[in-house]
Amino acid sequence: MNARLLGFEHLKELYKDDSDFANVYNACETLAFGKFYRLDEYLFKESCLCVPSSSMHELLVREAYGGRLMGHFGVVKTLAMLHEIFISLK
Repeated sequence: MNARLLGFEHLKELYKDDSDFANVYNACETLAFGKFYRLDEYLFKESCLCVPSSSMHELLVREAYGGRLMGHFGVVKTLAMLHEIFISLK
């Protein structure tokens, strides 16, 4: 599926001003930085997409917690499942 179709394209603009990811995003401009790297201007930690604080981050958490993505498993299990796919430092 195309990242633009899902709205993930907007994340690229958020990294450089994000309080959690700005420094590591800039450090990964040409080389990997620890376990972080950039691919097509997206920031990854190992194989997980880093999701900066944004409406997208909130939507993913809300959908995973109470929506149809994963069902309602409680806060701890929901965040653990999301963390397996997406990295968020918040």
